[in-house]
Amino acid sequence: MTYRCAVIGNPIVHSQSPQIHAAFAAKQGIDLQYDKILATEENFTAVVQDFFAQGGHGLNITLPFKEKAYALAQQHSPYARTAGAVNTLWMENGELCGDNTDGRGLVRALSQQHGIDLSGKRLLLLGAGGAARGVILPLLEAQVSQIDILNRSPDKARALADLYAERVAAVEHPAQGYDLIINATSAGLGDSAFTLSPTTLHEQTLCYDMMYGKQTPFMQWAAAQGCTQIADGYSMLENQAWLAFHIWFGTIIKKDNI
Repeated sequence: MTYRCAVIGNPIVHSQSPQIHAAFAAKQGIDLQYDKILATEENFTAVVQDFFAQGGHGLNITLPFKEKAYALAQQHSPYARTAGAVNTLWMENGELCGDNTDGRGLVRALSQQHGIDLSGKRLLLLGAGGAARGVILPLLEAQVSQIDILNRSPDKARALADLYAERVAAVEHPAQGYDLIINATSAGLGDSAFTLSPTTLHEQTLCYDMMYGKQTPFMQWAAAQGCTQIADGYSMLENQAWLAFHIWFGTIIKKDNI
């Protein structure tokens, strides 16, 4: 049996999801057709409905449609509800279900591929948009001791921090010596210089950019400060993809690894 899955976005040509899922499927012996679908704001809902009406098995959702996917889904995981966004869709019992695997993918990447024990770690999160919102709950579940949110709009950072009872705070002046700094802003899409006080770092700080595929201004800044642990978001991409793949094919997967 051939299963049909796809990723929907705009733009979509750059997506690495087909290669990643093809590798998962080959390792598991699953016959998978995985496509890229270019959609627009106007036809996104119709494209999703048509995909599943024609027997599609699962969809990944990327920018800029994650919020639209959340609104379209009839059932949501706790992670999707917390993020207000969906990156994985599937049909179950006649209903369109949505999950957000981004945050758990990040935690899985940090712990399994970068060797970071997140328990007790102090973390600076740059940004207060959808990407940041989607990772906070899984980071808290991983028992980080503190998440400080720094954003160009302090009000937006405070609004995000206020969603959590403890261990999350908005800051305008970051503390010193974070164990982990995560860039969840779209700054990596441009070439503007990135600035942050070097006192936010210590000798073992990991600087992680959720963007992938290029040396971002944030990563360049970290390197200029002498930071020796710098990573882009490809490991997060792989891990969130594996979690989506597990949702679609969990009953027939032979090994729970990437």
